[in-house]
Amino acid sequence: MLKKFCWSFLPKQERVARQRSRKIDVMLKRDVFMFPEVLLVLGNSQSGVSTFFKQMRIITGPEFSQQELIDFRRTIYMNIIEGLQALVIEKNSMGIPWENSANETHKMLVTSVESWNMNLKPHTFQGFVTAINSLWNDSGIQEAYSKIKKMHNFVTYESVKYFLNNMNRIGQLSYIPCKQDILYARESCRARGYFVHRNILITELRSKRKYYLSYEYETTILFMVASSDFDQVTNGLYTSNESTSLVESLEFFKAVLCNSLFRKCTIILFFNKTDLLAEKVQTADIRKYFPEFQGDPHSLEDVQRFLVECFRERMTTVDNSRPFFYHFTTAVDTENIRIEFDSVKKTILREKLKAFKLL
Repeated sequence: MLKKFCWSFLPKQERVARQRSRKIDVMLKRDVFMFPEVLLVLGNSQSGVSTFFKQMRIITGPEFSQQELIDFRRTIYMNIIEGLQALVIEKNSMGIPWENSANETHKMLVTSVESWNMNLKPHTFQGFVTAINSLWNDSGIQEAYSKIKKMHNFVTYESVKYFLNNMNRIGQLSYIPCKQDILYARESCRARGYFVHRNILITELRSKRKYYLSYEYETTILFMVASSDFDQVTNGLYTSNESTSLVESLEFFKAVLCNSLFRKCTIILFFNKTDLLAEKVQTADIRKYFPEFQGDPHSLEDVQRFLVECFRERMTTVDNSRPFFYHFTTAVDTENIRIEFDSVKKTILREKLKAFKLL
């Protein structure tokens, strides 16, 4: 009662501020929201949506079950064989000879495997370990890998190198995937779905089928962009003809902005694959695909600034009153995603408080 009496002597502006602060404290004690906030994750193929969902599982739990780890192990075995098969095909098409002629036999063993039709287990995978190691260490395969990487059209190279460089561990009979292995595994949508984290429902709709057009929730959208794929040619889904992955992502982003269901939604961009972009700009020239680029094409900061402005321009063209939020991320880096997701939660809270006129 005394506390309330003392408040009456405070200036009106300060009393209002304190009352607002108390309301915010009450909301925070109630876990901020009276109802779940929906975080809708969108992004084109290869943007890192699947990896983001696996990171959410790692960060928020629960732990992967033994059966899930076994399933991931099978996927990783398939990734290794399919990736090496692709490298052998590319090596042959480039006319690159084997350093070790014995690898012709190893090649026949590995390329004869139909991994999609084989239930690979540790004891069966053991029969390929020697051949896999020999092929990967051959200078012919290494040369093919280097050339493919420079051409920027080999979408599986992100994970194949990681796994092949870890064959001493993966090739063991007792092998069980670690969390980093799971993040690099290229698998189906098994890891996707939804998570509930502190009253935030995190879900995903696949852009390819345009399911988002019938999505009815007022939500926050996390839009993921493969920042390193500015030169990755893809078949047009949102464009009338063949274009780059970045152009497709820009058009998809514009389609989301123009969708009446999402007019009031907060949109947060994740410019993903920062690690790959930093590596790519050392040799690639973004001006080949975006002549309007001004700056140093081999400067990570200049390229990132350009990418941000491309998306900012799309947003201001549609609605210049909507706030623009973005982060640079590396989806396979758990600590990076943990930090950036904390920022996303703060943004969601801030926008929610604004909606309640408490900020």
